[in-house]
Amino acid sequence: MTDPVETKVDEIKVDEKSVDENKVGENLENLVSLILHSEVAEEYQDSVKSLTIFQQVQLIESLPAEERLSVWHCIDPASWWALIGYLQEESSRNLVRSLPQEDRVELQKLAVSNDVLALADILPKSMLDAIVLDQDEKAALEFQQALTYSDEQVGRFARRNILRVRKGISIASVIDRLKRKDFISAVFMVDSDRTLLGYIPIASIFNNNENDLVDTLARPIQSVEHDAYISDIMTTCQFEESMDYLPVVENGKLQAAISISVILQEVRLSYTNNTVGEAPAPDEDLFGSISVAMRGRGLWLCINLATAFLASWVIGFFEGAIQQVVALAVLMPVVASMGGIAGSQTLAVTVRGLALKHVTGANIRLLYRKEMKIAMLNGLLIGALIALVVSYWFDSMSLGLIILCAIVVNSFAAAATGTYIPFILEKMNIDPAVASAVVLTTVTDVIGFAIFLGLGTIIFL
Repeated sequence: MTDPVETKVDEIKVDEKSVDENKVGENLENLVSLILHSEVAEEYQDSVKSLTIFQQVQLIESLPAEERLSVWHCIDPASWWALIGYLQEESSRNLVRSLPQEDRVELQKLAVSNDVLALADILPKSMLDAIVLDQDEKAALEFQQALTYSDEQVGRFARRNILRVRKGISIASVIDRLKRKDFISAVFMVDSDRTLLGYIPIASIFNNNENDLVDTLARPIQSVEHDAYISDIMTTCQFEESMDYLPVVENGKLQAAISISVILQEVRLSYTNNTVGEAPAPDEDLFGSISVAMRGRGLWLCINLATAFLASWVIGFFEGAIQQVVALAVLMPVVASMGGIAGSQTLAVTVRGLALKHVTGANIRLLYRKEMKIAMLNGLLIGALIALVVSYWFDSMSLGLIILCAIVVNSFAAAATGTYIPFILEKMNIDPAVASAVVLTTVTDVIGFAIFLGLGTIIFL
């Protein structure tokens, strides 16, 4: 462990009312640096507690796995579920799985239905089963039914504690039924076969003459299908100011209701967690498992390999009239393409991290080391595959070894460029999302061609 930095805890506390966004970013960067260089949590505990929930999320996303637990224990347990919900999916999954048993038990005690349903896909099965067992039989059955839907569908968050009333009954009868229920989310009017007729605001029930018929309070309302996607509801449904819940139907029959606030929350989280850039590196935890990151990116590298060999195959039509050295030109697109796609994946992770303030001067070296390890593993695996194909295609083991070396070196160059170029451009007040790709392509092309053609010249000429 290195010596603690000289930054004082009091100097990095965030006062939201007196500092602007840039100052908050600087304070969080200082706090990240302090945490990485501290041996005891007491040095930064008060500063972590003083942050808002969103700043705590940003802080955790900016730290390696080892330090995340220390920060987690500085945060009020009452905020734990909210914190997990705001983290990126892979970060949430890694954090929960790393929690000691006593923290998991505490999380189970604090569990709220909507939080658990929203995060069910990232919770360990043992923990999810324990939460279900803590509920009564009816609640557990409804909970398990909700889990049959994905976290993007209405059915996952639909509440079944609704009151169905028929036409022609008095408001007094409805009030009496409401008093006999523990909790009712919404009241709807249905006919004899549960077909939806309208929505009845609960407030209006208590603000009108009890002798009037409930029919006078019913309002038309748009229903949603139980298996509809929440993102689609935002574009297809009309929301009114007094509307708290939307009716959920299955085969035209009223089954449940979904809260408007839940819909808005899920859409907001989905928007926040959108990845930056077109390269396939989806929702990767900044300092998560190297093997998980390698598998995710390696798949797309293999897909890209097919298109790279297509370009080489077209050029190869001319190879019959050329000497073996020209085979280097035939394979140049493979070297350039593999370096470019590997670099764009690192670029996507870094640019997203910069946009979300997860990547700072305090942790850029940690990210660099992780990316270089992934570059080495993917470079060796993909490079070896290409070398085998090339050796067979051109009947030359030397040519296969040359392209293997070029792919590995270019992978390192792509990782270093994809990590540091966006960071440097942002420091220069240049938009990294726009300019980084140009620099990346230039570096990977120049280094890839120089290594590949240089080694070819040395060996074959």
